[in-house]
Amino acid sequence: MIAFALACHCLSISTMPFRKHLLLPLLGLALLLGGCGPSVSYSYIPPTSDAGLHCVTQCNAEKRQCKTLAKLQQRQDEALYQAQSTAYNYCMQNSDKKKRKSCPYPQRNFDFGDDCQDEYRSCYQSCGGTIRRIVHQD
Repeated sequence: MIAFALACHCLSISTMPFRKHLLLPLLGLALLLGGCGPSVSYSYIPPTSDAGLHCVTQCNAEKRQCKTLAKLQQRQDEALYQAQSTAYNYCMQNSDKKKRKSCPYPQRNFDFGDDCQDEYRSCYQSCGGTIRRIVHQD
């Protein structure tokens, strides 16, 4: 949790180029420490009615669409970051020393996931399905 707080603090100051080099190691540490706790899985018990089962089928379709859109967004974010990096490098190489400070530093979107699974669980339950959260002590 402390590492996560450090990573979040670092994210809030990430607009300062001289601190960017701290961001990746702190995020790696936070992710590494975050993996030390118990893991969680879910057990899905489908609704009993035909209407509920049809509803869950629609939830599945919405989840697939959500994941497709999330992947597309991730690709667009990566392309934008690459373009910003190219522009930054060009600015740094072609500006005199005083003007280099005004070169816009590339901003990476740190969206570590999407909300597709949470939305799916909500949809599944609204269809009459039951979800059991299972905590595994590793």
